[in-house]
Amino acid sequence: MRVVESVRASRVRHVVANVPVAVAVVAAVLVGTVSGSAAVAGAQSASVPGVTAKQIRVGAIIGKTNPTGVQYEQVVTGAKAFFDGLNRKGGVFGRQVKIVDVVDDQTRSSKDLLGARQLVEEDKVFAALVATQEFAGADVFVKSGTPVFGYNIQVDWSKGPNLFGTYGSYLCLDTCPQIGPAYVAQQVGAKHPAIFGYGSSPQSADCANVTKLGFEKWGPKPAVFDTSLSFGFSANDIAGAVQAMKDNQVDFVTTCMDLQGEVNLKKALEAAGVQGTKFYAPQGYDAKNLAQLGDTLDGFTFLTQFVPFEAAQGNPGMTQFVAAMKKIHEVPSENLFVGWVAGELMVRGIQDAGKDFTQQSVVAAINRITDWNANGKTRPTNWTTAHGPAAPGDSSCTAFVTVEKAKFVPVFGQPGKPFVCFPENPYAATLDVHTFVGK
Repeated sequence: MRVVESVRASRVRHVVANVPVAVAVVAAVLVGTVSGSAAVAGAQSASVPGVTAKQIRVGAIIGKTNPTGVQYEQVVTGAKAFFDGLNRKGGVFGRQVKIVDVVDDQTRSSKDLLGARQLVEEDKVFAALVATQEFAGADVFVKSGTPVFGYNIQVDWSKGPNLFGTYGSYLCLDTCPQIGPAYVAQQVGAKHPAIFGYGSSPQSADCANVTKLGFEKWGPKPAVFDTSLSFGFSANDIAGAVQAMKDNQVDFVTTCMDLQGEVNLKKALEAAGVQGTKFYAPQGYDAKNLAQLGDTLDGFTFLTQFVPFEAAQGNPGMTQFVAAMKKIHEVPSENLFVGWVAGELMVRGIQDAGKDFTQQSVVAAINRITDWNANGKTRPTNWTTAHGPAAPGDSSCTAFVTVEKAKFVPVFGQPGKPFVCFPENPYAATLDVHTFVGK
């Protein structure tokens, strides 16, 4: 399960919970600036991997087989939709972009490593997409210099300057207080929050600890803290946790768990006669979850690191993405979005590098971008610093949606400015110190 804290002004910091049982996505984005990029291919060196006179070859490693059922394959679907739109306009510098191989690593480190070697050594791809709960192949990509784009839910993404996560490439897993849960608790008027995590996962426990740090720093103080739950728990397994919440008058629950685990907590509370408890869910903002769970999710708040789909009107980039998904009969999701944005960033790097681009020049070009926001769809990322910790003056930003009557409703932002941004280095003394950002 992936727990994402926020999108930073110069990078995005993710807090990962329950890895390798991580729930996340990858991105590739169709950009309006692509028009005019078609040109006759230059006399480029034949030694550039994956580049011919007519084609740019891209590979992918996807955790299609995974214990949580996350549809990582949608990342490839989103990227392909972007590339198809690009290719219809003539491609980039006269070349068509093609996804030539998709490896399912089955959420196994050994297969992820072999998949990376296959893409680099056998397929000789120019770039790669990665969306999986394992990233053992990171070192292979760093050594080869292959540009990689995807969902950074592992610390491995900060290993090299050629690894580009959708919202940045740096993770702070054990020392950085989470802002999002504490902010939501304050916004809904909570007084007695509870924090839960899985005892079987060190990553989930780490996530719960940094969540606790956020509440201790900004309030309200945690009334219950429990990292002993087991993945797939039954109602009997959590009888003690439910009683602790009743005894401490818990009115807000945040977890470092999968969405189903959080829903089960809510059902157990209601069965014990406790109604009206608010929930913060680190993942689960997906129309398919609403279709399956309906008003069971009422009172849940989710965070997004991109403009909520419900707020697409007036945002050209998100409007374009939503329309493209409709065209291929897909309901917009973060997985599709990650693939779409990954493609967009790759193409931006190629365009900036020029017609005689190489892997090295594309990586260098992206790492010179100071205000990447995927055509207004995400909070800007400064790629000159996005591979490392927060720099002085950085801000962390995120958008939020709440479920009301089985519908996602954007909250806490302002019209046209869905992102709530907080100082990050240094942190503000209170969460009242924030700004609103949008396009």
